[in-house]
Amino acid sequence: MKKSGRSKGAGGSCQPASGAPAAKPATLPPLQDAMPESDPAYPILAAILAIVPTSRWTFARVEPKGELASLYGSHVDAEGRAALADELKRQRTKSPTGPRIAATLGPLDDFASGITLIFADARANFGILTLLRTAELGPFTSIEISMLTLSLDAVSDRLSALRLQTSGRPATAPRRPSELDRSPIPTPGALYLLDSDLQIVLAFSSEHQRRIALTGLHTRIEERLPILLEETVRELTSAWSEKSVNEPGIAHPVPFLVVRTAPMSGPAGLFIGVRIDRFQPANSLSGAALRFHISPREVQVLALLLDGHRLNLIAKQLHITSSTVQDHIKSMLDKTESRNRSELIARVLGWESTPSAREA
Repeated sequence: MKKSGRSKGAGGSCQPASGAPAAKPATLPPLQDAMPESDPAYPILAAILAIVPTSRWTFARVEPKGELASLYGSHVDAEGRAALADELKRQRTKSPTGPRIAATLGPLDDFASGITLIFADARANFGILTLLRTAELGPFTSIEISMLTLSLDAVSDRLSALRLQTSGRPATAPRRPSELDRSPIPTPGALYLLDSDLQIVLAFSSEHQRRIALTGLHTRIEERLPILLEETVRELTSAWSEKSVNEPGIAHPVPFLVVRTAPMSGPAGLFIGVRIDRFQPANSLSGAALRFHISPREVQVLALLLDGHRLNLIAKQLHITSSTVQDHIKSMLDKTESRNRSELIARVLGWESTPSAREA
């Protein structure tokens, strides 16, 4: 365990007393100015940039022969493409295969620090992302690095699937879900203990120990979760208090992360246990469709919901109204016997059984 803040007693509600999160640092123009929302990688990059603010970013897919394609960034030109290609070569001299997160090896110019992520498997590279920060924005925090590390495999899987789709290879035929499908796949994650102000008291990340190779990169211990994740925890614990029975919560705020909360009581009062894991579906949406009789249109809504899209964007992408999207969600809530979207997500992905299944 790593201590990253002073322990405080939690009295009454778990809402922040004085502790509104720190103001969000100045960031770059919206992602849609640099990348079309229709690009399948858009939700992934939007999530990463929402969790980890940056002064400059550059992303490219890597073609089977190794050349860079679909180059996007906050500042993209021929020189930037050459620098990114050179960065890929430098990183692969250190580690020839597999996903990788490391300090940026190429010249930083006017930037104070940089992180490079290579999305890959044991056989091929699928994409590369560099995140650069000025001294004004400050060094990357230990929590941000943990979240980026959790994103590696998930994003690699997504980019690998995109390559299969564009290559025209047939997808695997859907099958009926088994009992094994309904069990979540355990993955190393990050654990935090928060006080009533949502300030971190204790933190532990097995992902940090397992795979981060950031030699030479100055980092700092953060006392709060990134703003997006802190807002998620606040929503899950809004009704908690010392005097009530507090229920664990689960949410899927971005495409590659799952956030779970649980009450932790002790002599010092009520605290919030938070576990953040890589999102790894226990079964396919086709399996959920069979199990719960979800219609093809509802599956489309569900897939976009799982990618973190808001109702208005789901409506725009499917060319329907927001009220129709809400109708589809209500239908799926009824079919899965879920009380809210958190339960809906948990049940269609096999994390939690329906009441009728538990009673049986």
